[in-house]
Amino acid sequence: MKSRVVRFTGPGKLLITEEDIPAPDDSQVLVQMKACGICQYDKKCFLDTELNPSYSKKPGHEGVGIVREIGRKVSGLAVGDRVTSNMFGGAFADYFIANPDTLVRIPDRVDNFELWVSEPAACVVSSLRLLRIEPGFDVVLLGAGYMGQLFVQAFPKTYIKLVVVDTDDERLAMASENGADITVNPERDGLGTVREIFPRGADLVVEAVGLPGLIKQGTDMLRNAGRLCIFGHHAADETVPTDDWHMKGIEVLNTTPFSSADFHRDLSGAVKLMEKGVINQSGLISKTYALSELAGALRELASGRCRFMKTAVRNEK
Repeated sequence: MKSRVVRFTGPGKLLITEEDIPAPDDSQVLVQMKACGICQYDKKCFLDTELNPSYSKKPGHEGVGIVREIGRKVSGLAVGDRVTSNMFGGAFADYFIANPDTLVRIPDRVDNFELWVSEPAACVVSSLRLLRIEPGFDVVLLGAGYMGQLFVQAFPKTYIKLVVVDTDDERLAMASENGADITVNPERDGLGTVREIFPRGADLVVEAVGLPGLIKQGTDMLRNAGRLCIFGHHAADETVPTDDWHMKGIEVLNTTPFSSADFHRDLSGAVKLMEKGVINQSGLISKTYALSELAGALRELASGRCRFMKTAVRNEK
């Protein structure tokens, strides 16, 4: 039997080849991919294969599927288990190899595998552990895109006041449906609206977009000794308001998967939230593609005209 395998071969190009299904070693697991989320990082590596050459050779890291073979030293998993993975690389394929500590079981009844893409939600869970949100906190979330919606769903909304800021009214409406107390469109309402809502400043601002200028805006919204979470990926260096940080005495947190003490625990936490219905991606993963359509999906994402909240590939075989 053969496995289709995706390779990013040059800027904006990919190749799907057939190779022998890989055999796991004693400490590995073979997973049949049923779905895999398409990440912004995948788009970046698709457009610039030299950004991470080893990843471009084996892209895909938000895989979900079924265990088909396990190494003899692997425990806690069995052939036939449905699993979600954060194995970094190789999941854009019919079959991929994963380490057991990158896999978490999902319910046996699952057939809509794309809704169990869990690595992004694990990033949110990892951040929430670091943010130390206290009862009564006034919280501002900058950005109501896919990651922002996961934050809205996962925030402890029963004991905080949550304001979500975005320029897209449809996404703001979704944030309200997911439990935001107030939404603000700065193009219509003005950023001063946030200060009117929280006259003393917010206790916590989470920046979940990564656009230039939002770190400064988030800083301006904070009270003295508040917390600023830089969650969005600011790929280009930019000037940040270090004087304001000093004079306001704020705490700045840069939360990424690399700041997690135990990302497997975060992945497990994300799955638990999905099982409880706290995180529900049925309205977030808005389009799926066949694996054979991945190039078109990535080009659509790269065009900047893609209106989908989150996309994924499904294994049509």
